[in-house]
Amino acid sequence: MFDQCMKKFLVGVGGGVALLALLAVPAAAQVPSTATSVQAQPGKVKLPPARSVLDQVRRAGVLRVGVVEQIPWTFTNRSGQLAGFEVDVARALASDLGVRLELVRASSNGIADDVAGGHADIGAAGLWYSPRRALVVNYTRPYSEATMRLFASRAKAAGRTDVAAYRLADVTLGVLKGSPGAAFAPKAFPLARISTFERYADLADAVETGSIEAGISMSPRPEFLVHVAGERIFLPVGNAIATRSESFIVPRGDADILAYLDSWIRYRDETGWLKSRRDYWFGSFAWADQLDAK
Repeated sequence: MFDQCMKKFLVGVGGGVALLALLAVPAAAQVPSTATSVQAQPGKVKLPPARSVLDQVRRAGVLRVGVVEQIPWTFTNRSGQLAGFEVDVARALASDLGVRLELVRASSNGIADDVAGGHADIGAAGLWYSPRRALVVNYTRPYSEATMRLFASRAKAAGRTDVAAYRLADVTLGVLKGSPGAAFAPKAFPLARISTFERYADLADAVETGSIEAGISMSPRPEFLVHVAGERIFLPVGNAIATRSESFIVPRGDADILAYLDSWIRYRDETGWLKSRRDYWFGSFAWADQLDAK
């Protein structure tokens, strides 16, 4: 069974995404894990009237970013501070704006309403495109990518080594309730039985013990399971079974904040900074010692 540190990793709320099989950046290159950026000195540029979220943020000196706790996108570390890929991204964005960062905890189902209702200025939670969510918020250009993978029980599914083998009626696939995998599985595996779990730890245990053939989850969780479970869990398919782009969400009808974020993403992407953060958080487990062991 999994130790307590791994349990902490597994019970995070599902729903987001990430690149995998990338090289980790050195630990010295990590962004500090505090959740508040340093207040920059006011510039000499005259601020325009506060007609947009961007203007409001600059005038208030605070950027409120909605996040969803899901390891390693956002999680509470051993020091009690929020850390993760989205925290690094939000901190860098606030720093470039010259404002203080405030992280607003939200749920995966409620973050769009929080942004649309003004409780957060933008949302950064590993969000991929959703027609329903697009009715209430706008999406920026992508700044990351989410991948979904199968992870299988060595005891129950050792001979099933391709996607087709999991599309049969004698297969049971586990998914986390409310996760992208829960929405994806019935369409991609229409003949398989779908078993829904409330907690990711229970899903992982069901696969590890051979109660079900396999589970579906966003990377890097399947890779982490293989890392800690040894021979009991394996990745039967070499590639992702689904890939989606991830973006910020912003209030509808606000062209200024949308244009700024698109420009910021392009700059941070072209300079290699976004890739370095993705490599660290989704291409390695160098951050695992930040997890609370309790």
